[in-house]
Amino acid sequence: MKALILAAGVGSRLAPLTNDRPKALVDVLGRSFLLRQLDRLAAAGIAARDVVIVGGYRVDQLRATLAREGLPCTVVLNERYAEWNNFYSVLAAEKALAGHAYVQLDGDVILDEKLLPRLLAAPGEVALAVDVRPELDEETMKVRLADGRAAAISKQLDPATCAGEYIGITKLSAAASTAVFAELARFPAEGLTHEYYEYAFDRLMSSGRVPFSIVDVHDCSVLEIDTVADLAVAEDILRRRG
Repeated sequence: MKALILAAGVGSRLAPLTNDRPKALVDVLGRSFLLRQLDRLAAAGIAARDVVIVGGYRVDQLRATLAREGLPCTVVLNERYAEWNNFYSVLAAEKALAGHAYVQLDGDVILDEKLLPRLLAAPGEVALAVDVRPELDEETMKVRLADGRAAAISKQLDPATCAGEYIGITKLSAAASTAVFAELARFPAEGLTHEYYEYAFDRLMSSGRVPFSIVDVHDCSVLEIDTVADLAVAEDILRRRG
């Protein structure tokens, strides 16, 4: 099992903290998103040598941090991070991950020790980590179920029809990852360079070509930090948690 961390974005809403570094290297109580995720992956049995990190904005800082920490991760460059949406960060990692099962993480989430072991133990071709809850809004990446499986994923879905929020963490089999990469590769020719990678998931699950299941992580702690205000709240939560 390998891992993919998407860390190419600028993180402009966290400025000025991101003026000189990518969002993944912003410190949260003295330890960055990236190093916290690598800690969790290592604890779940995925060593740094099996981790692929997609960088873009200030990728030099990513490489320097990994070298300083002695972490032999593979860094892949998304040269279109400023023009295209994050589908291309996943596609940029295809060569490094071809033929492998992997767990994929958005680079701006802090997760507790329970989530990754639960996700990795889940059966099936693709398992989406979903916070199953009724309170969903327009900005939430929502997941709709049919017959117990994920049938659609999008921010545009009607919240009343959805099971919960996809939190940006996924486990994929080798066969499923091949299908996802093939789907993402179609986006540029179709003029879909504005799309999130989740749109490839949506196309595959709605067509029935790949079965998607969900793992309910509502009882796990997941912190997504987009703004300086979010950071202050997250640090307070982590401080109280000890």
